[in-house]
Amino acid sequence: SWISDSSMRQICKYHDVVEYLNISSKKDLLLYSIPKKNWEENLEVGLEFTLISILSVEEKLQVAKFYFWLNMIWKNEFISWNPLDFCNITNITLPGNLFWTPHIFIDEQADEDKHTVSHFVYLFFDGSIALFQAHQLTSACNLDVHTFPFDEQKCNITMVPLHKENEVKLKNTKTFKNTNQDIRKHYLAGGEWKFQKVEIIEVTEIENNEKYSTVIYQIFMKRRSILHELIVILPMFILFLLDMAISYAFASPSEKIAYKVTMILQVSFLSVMLIDKLPPTSDYPPVIAMFFIGIFAFMVLGILENACIEYFREQNLKLPSFKNFTRKFLRKEKVKAEDSVTDVGEEIDMENKPTREFPLVENDNADSLVFLKQVTLELQQIKKHLALEEGKEISRPALQDKYIQLEKCFCYIRLILSLGFIAFIVVQWTS
Repeated sequence: SWISDSSMRQICKYHDVVEYLNISSKKDLLLYSIPKKNWEENLEVGLEFTLISILSVEEKLQVAKFYFWLNMIWKNEFISWNPLDFCNITNITLPGNLFWTPHIFIDEQADEDKHTVSHFVYLFFDGSIALFQAHQLTSACNLDVHTFPFDEQKCNITMVPLHKENEVKLKNTKTFKNTNQDIRKHYLAGGEWKFQKVEIIEVTEIENNEKYSTVIYQIFMKRRSILHELIVILPMFILFLLDMAISYAFASPSEKIAYKVTMILQVSFLSVMLIDKLPPTSDYPPVIAMFFIGIFAFMVLGILENACIEYFREQNLKLPSFKNFTRKFLRKEKVKAEDSVTDVGEEIDMENKPTREFPLVENDNADSLVFLKQVTLELQQIKKHLALEEGKEISRPALQDKYIQLEKCFCYIRLILSLGFIAFIVVQWTS
């Protein structure tokens, strides 16, 4: 009789594989002990790390939050089948609670690890088992914000097994190139931090004289600085340029001081914005803090320059005028004349004798000579003062020119120092 090809084809089920493996009777053997036949050999557990997102970085707490996938692959030496006997079935999916799974700690874990473990494992024909986990990890990280906001950070995720190295050995299964390619393929690019690369280090750590196989994933990331440049650095630099422009403007020093005090208040407001952002991560101030302090110092220096010039100018303008001098002189001579008349009247009333008239005339002549000498001296002083007054009236424009030159000299010196300071800040940020 004729038989079709479809009736001759073997029909297989996953259940056939499970019955062949007889997992239910081997449950204790497969679940409670490391699945290896020779206890002197270690079990190699392969890791596949894929970073999905950098959720946040908190500089004050020195922690970073990551979301990543972790695939673990190991071999169970007590389970295997021939795919040819089961219609080329090479793998099946079974509950994870039927098999032993490696337990891995993360050294940098700073909070409860919110991870999702798949309830099923992939079982391959040669006994290999693959387990998928998704982790949302809060990791302790040594964050250095010296070059904020152009800083680059490096955080480690260290995988450490519960078992010693002679029992379980961790190994990264993918190459450095393939790992970074997979991360860039799945990475969620939004957020403040830009992923750069992941480096993989396999080392053996010694704890309590016991060796443990560890795999370290070093995550390199860079801050996206455009927002900080537009909101903080650019306004600060514009205020600095305005301060320099006001120093060269044709205005009185008092007006310049008023404008500069207003700008100092604005700089102080921008400085407050950095207090909550930048933690004291080292004994040295961040570059942006030096940038703010330097600009603040140059603004204060400009105010002091204008105040000094205004002080010197006011001191030289407060010269005694000729009118004030002559008014003071006439008032003084009037008092002297009144005192002389009073003295003469008293002498005449008290001594009304003829014999005293001649000496009185002699005394009057002597007083007159003294008075004339005093008048002569005062006239000489008036003459000298007039000459001095005329000389100062002539020299005041020259003094004004000197003050302008002095003010420009101060401004040029401050400009040179400012350019040197800006160059220093740029070198610090780019180094």
